[in-house]
Amino acid sequence: MIDDFKIPPFLRQIIIIAVIFIAIIGMKFTAPILSLILLSMFIAIIIYPFLMWLKRRGISYNLSVSITLAGIALLGVAIVSFLVVTLAQLVKAIPTLTINSSGFLAQYGNQIIEFLVAHIPETNAGGLIADGIFIVFAVIFLVYELPQIKLRLEKGLGADNPTLNKTYGLMGAFVEYFVIRAKVNFFYGIGVSAVLVLFDINFALLWGLLTFFLGFIPYIGIIIAAIPAVLVAWAKYGIQGAIIMALFFIIINTIAESVIFPKLTGKGLQMSVYVVFVSLFVWGWILGPIGFFIGVPMTLVIIKYLENFEETRWMALLMGSDAEDDPKENKS
Repeated sequence: MIDDFKIPPFLRQIIIIAVIFIAIIGMKFTAPILSLILLSMFIAIIIYPFLMWLKRRGISYNLSVSITLAGIALLGVAIVSFLVVTLAQLVKAIPTLTINSSGFLAQYGNQIIEFLVAHIPETNAGGLIADGIFIVFAVIFLVYELPQIKLRLEKGLGADNPTLNKTYGLMGAFVEYFVIRAKVNFFYGIGVSAVLVLFDINFALLWGLLTFFLGFIPYIGIIIAAIPAVLVAWAKYGIQGAIIMALFFIIINTIAESVIFPKLTGKGLQMSVYVVFVSLFVWGWILGPIGFFIGVPMTLVIIKYLENFEETRWMALLMGSDAEDDPKENKS
């Protein structure tokens, strides 16, 4: 009798939804450490293909690891040094970033500047340094261990295990997403810095670098990155300069998101715009600021996972995009 017992389909759906909510609650409570672990895992996975590229060139694995980590360390030091020097100059220049106008919009612009300055996380520098050290060492150890982890999984599950192969596919899709996203963001950063230098906007390189990093947040990242540049243009050239700068960011964001990114990916994000937008805030709520950066790839991973089971495939279809459907099938 017990062997013949089967859980009714509707009850299976309820159990699945309940498990999802329990998992979300668990991630919310463990967010301070979970977000750092997930971020370090993602960084390690992104770095790993470059490491393997060095190895295929005949360089030993240990030397490849050393070159990869040294390169990342040098890049990190260069970025941090640039930020320290530039932010110090920005702090000195803040008193001059005042919108001198009698218009009613000017007071709101000055209030935004005061709000941004007041919320610079200077008091939490120690925590940021501690989190950075954890991420650096976690990435170092994980990058070095990834080949051994792969061998252990293949030994335990078998090299032809379907679940393992699907996991490799998910990792490949994740790396591809971030590589393409980095290319698009590079276009963002270079374009923004060039135009800001052309218009003699202060701290053009800083706003370009900010645009590059915030570009990993689809749709709203560039809007957030535009705020400082628009305010600086407002303070220097008046409301007309702010409008022109805002239009520039809208144009470059539209070109990058609607033309360049879909062309590079072939099928875009394969998620509905609504799901992309909501996922940013859901993962931001669960994991904090890091959730905004890894929210989209996390959602992509979940969609691919849900597609593997009959009970959850409907969820994956709801979150997916019709853009990936085959036109030939729609005609039949």
